[in-house]
Amino acid sequence: MKKKIVIAGMATILICAVVSAAPYTFFYKFKPGKKYVTTMSSQTETNFMEKKEINRSRTVIEYSIKPGVKKDWILLNARIRSQKDESGQDTGQTMGIYQVTYSADMHVSGEIRNIKYTGAKLSPEMEEQIKSLPPETAALVRQSANFMAEQWKESVFWFPEFTENRLKIGDEFEFTRKSMSGSPGTGMQNQFQSKQVFTLESVRNGLADFSIEERSLLKSGGVMGGQADVKSLGKSKAVFDLRTGIWIELVSKYRSQVQFSGMPGSTAGSESGAQDVFSIIKYEMSAE
Repeated sequence: MKKKIVIAGMATILICAVVSAAPYTFFYKFKPGKKYVTTMSSQTETNFMEKKEINRSRTVIEYSIKPGVKKDWILLNARIRSQKDESGQDTGQTMGIYQVTYSADMHVSGEIRNIKYTGAKLSPEMEEQIKSLPPETAALVRQSANFMAEQWKESVFWFPEFTENRLKIGDEFEFTRKSMSGSPGTGMQNQFQSKQVFTLESVRNGLADFSIEERSLLKSGGVMGGQADVKSLGKSKAVFDLRTGIWIELVSKYRSQVQFSGMPGSTAGSESGAQDVFSIIKYEMSAE
């Protein structure tokens, strides 16, 4: 009898081991007709010329899902519902970001195409404030609303694209982003590229834990001429719910160095300064 119990116990252990090590297929399960919400919390610590500055913010992004034009595709509509700094000030209202509506076609793999947005304009309060400015300056300020809408595309559609391969514990896949935003006519433009390496660490109760290594480079041009290059190294932890098909949490920590060059008052092409930046960004997502 004891021998049978031992054998049964060993069989159970083997079955559990096989289940825990089984390959998994990852894909998104956004449901047409449903709404989802992402809460993005960020903290940025900047060190420049022996001065430290810490900024915190909290942004809530709402998504509505519609059927796509092809099988395994959906139409993802999004808007920023609220945005506040640590003092509670409504920064989103001031810059008119709430009026912007984003849309994109998304495959179940996470591939995103045809990103668009409408409604990028200043709030009535800001329009009132710039009435006294010269026309050229006022036009640049208005253009900043469009620039901000461009900047938020990456944060709104933050979902990584999965590999087609089935993953076992310890397997990796890479995700590369490349984007360009801004308005070359005004001098405001960004070029961004990043490479993320995802490692599947464990799967328990339908929740998959990933660790992520990231390198990124941002080249940014400003209205005053000049350029800022931001090189970042990041490490993240993320949890994907295999049952609901969404990331329920992603926490990233970045160390960045910002190099300024060609700024007004400096020799053309020379570096005007540098900043060290440490930031923590947390995404939490749920269905409403």
